[in-house]
Amino acid sequence: MVGSCDKAVNVEPSNSVSSDTGFTTKEDAAAGLLGCYDALQSADYDGLAFPTIVDLISGDIRFLGTFTTTYGVIGQNLAAPDNIQIGNTWNAIYVAINRTNYLLQQSDKISDPAFPKATTQAQARALRALHYMNLLALWGGTTQGYGYAGGLGVPLRLTPTTAIGPETAAIPRASEAEVAAAIRADLDFAIANLPTTTTAIPSTTAAANVVTRNAALALRARFELRMRQYADALSFARMVPTVANFGSTTPGYSVTLNDAIWQLYFSTTDKNQYAFYWFGGRNEFDPGLTMAAAHPTGDRRLPINVATGGQTLKYQRSSTGDDPFPVVRYSEVVLTIAEGLAQTGDLANAIVQLNLIRSRNGLPATTATTTSAVLADILLQRRLEFAYEGMYWFDLRRTNTVQTALPTYTQTYRNLFPIPFREVSTTNGVIAQNPLY
Repeated sequence: MVGSCDKAVNVEPSNSVSSDTGFTTKEDAAAGLLGCYDALQSADYDGLAFPTIVDLISGDIRFLGTFTTTYGVIGQNLAAPDNIQIGNTWNAIYVAINRTNYLLQQSDKISDPAFPKATTQAQARALRALHYMNLLALWGGTTQGYGYAGGLGVPLRLTPTTAIGPETAAIPRASEAEVAAAIRADLDFAIANLPTTTTAIPSTTAAANVVTRNAALALRARFELRMRQYADALSFARMVPTVANFGSTTPGYSVTLNDAIWQLYFSTTDKNQYAFYWFGGRNEFDPGLTMAAAHPTGDRRLPINVATGGQTLKYQRSSTGDDPFPVVRYSEVVLTIAEGLAQTGDLANAIVQLNLIRSRNGLPATTATTTSAVLADILLQRRLEFAYEGMYWFDLRRTNTVQTALPTYTQTYRNLFPIPFREVSTTNGVIAQNPLY
């Protein structure tokens, strides 16, 4: 019995890597990279929770279910620091960051000439940039939006934590500007080292399920737009190759997958929770009360966004759980170009780009003729195009229109989410709470 127990205890786990051993082969690094993507798929992250809480706070999703103390209070704009889902999502993002940090550290040690070190690290750094973009988007900036003086950031960890001790010591929040600099550095590296296309997983799917150079360019454009750097947003968006016949294709990525630049892949054995939570088992969510009326007459997105029975066709595979989640779509690139042009004084060409989206969705050319009217139409198209993809709240924040679009949201400090209570309490305030929570 003693011998048997001793033998079992000394077996190296087959589903994990010891931090003492680390990655030693290109196969180790490939497995580590898959683990980085897996972290993004978490049900507390882009497997359900992150885009869901974003659209609950914006009112584009209506809460119906039983998670009243988590999703429910978020939907009422009453999120508090002790909200378990907010804490779980914060933690899931930092788990994802730590995986990328570990891969970057360990892959530097691999000298095999057959190991694609640059592209592996470029994918990891693009993922890390996305994670910090998401952290800043919910918990950072100011009540006015992003990119203003004095903007709040989040703890910035760029090296892995592998053991309890100095690596796990609490660090204060960096400034928004410091986090933004790290995001830009990661995306610049990714853009310089990623191929334009890469093999999808599985290879039969239409869109890439791993980060490509085009996806990194689109993420950089997204970030610059969020930071109100319109000329830079325009420049990076224009580097993304045009999708042939984009304006004439049918709408709805979930129906045709015709404009996804990068999507998260799920399968029957590696499921997401979207359709299950919408209507397949829990029925926790419905479209927001204003969603249907927001669609112009004849909009072909309406039956997708607000389907018969009050659901959505974007997530419908409740039994298999293999609806892909779109991280980056070409529609976003087009609307970023349109907004960048409008904000930099080229209204005529902004309207051309805007009409690509309108035509694709069965709408006539815009009647807007002023900059403010064109921008309003662009923001409406973004809301309808990316419904339930976790985008609208960030558009409201970056344009400083939260209180205009949602007039019952009078407590402007709630424009920033609360830092999870455990982060503040266990660090004795080293990680500072957002003001007034």
